[in-house]
Amino acid sequence: MSRVHRNTALAILILGALALSHVQAQALPPAATILDRFVEATGGRAAYEAHRSEILTGTIEFPAQGLKGKLTRYLMRNKEYSAVDLEGIGLMESGISGGVSWDKSVLIGPRIKQGAEKEQAIREGYLNAPIFWRELYPKVETVGVQSVGGEDCYEVVLTPTGGAPEHQFFSKQTGLLLRTTTRATSQMGDVDVEVDVSDYRKFGGVLMPTRSRQRAASQELTITVDDIRVNDAIPDDRFALPSDVAELVPKAAGPPSKP
Repeated sequence: MSRVHRNTALAILILGALALSHVQAQALPPAATILDRFVEATGGRAAYEAHRSEILTGTIEFPAQGLKGKLTRYLMRNKEYSAVDLEGIGLMESGISGGVSWDKSVLIGPRIKQGAEKEQAIREGYLNAPIFWRELYPKVETVGVQSVGGEDCYEVVLTPTGGAPEHQFFSKQTGLLLRTTTRATSQMGDVDVEVDVSDYRKFGGVLMPTRSRQRAASQELTITVDDIRVNDAIPDDRFALPSDVAELVPKAAGPPSKP
């Protein structure tokens, strides 16, 4: 075969690869389709909208350190309170109320969250967040297909107004979220975080994961959900700022953040 023929064959091969790449890129569904499919796969918008409050109970464990504790979380629109009672360490609390995001523990005392860390906490504590993705993330994009636990998933990048983008991985088969990765802001600086979720169960008509495994800064923790009570009454004082946190608000608080 002449050199001209060999070059022609090479050109055809390259053009074919480029065409295939273009077709594969076009085959990716829009991020909006994937995110809306997740809402439908987990119960539908009406089921989410029926949730006015949630009370989660479960356990949290740090396997490498041999630590285990009880987790309780109260959630309403624009309000959140979480408490972890860790064996051998004590109570750790966090919350969102009146536009203030805070945490406290026996180890570091009370603290007000600011900036990207605050915005991140508000998104994570947003009741019925899956149906509000358009408000929480102004920009979303499907960027590829990745394997998570041997299952093909669409990778969607969700970019909030403040803070780092989140990469969420949704099963091509079921539409369920299986993994989230992001660079989270914390008091220790920015940390790469990977969270795998599984064991979906239905609570109040909505499928929710009951097991998560989180890896961050070479540490690993697991959360197992025992129950999520939907629309149980929650007293307003459950979300009240602790007195030592309230003392910090005049020094730290600005206008309430909106996702």
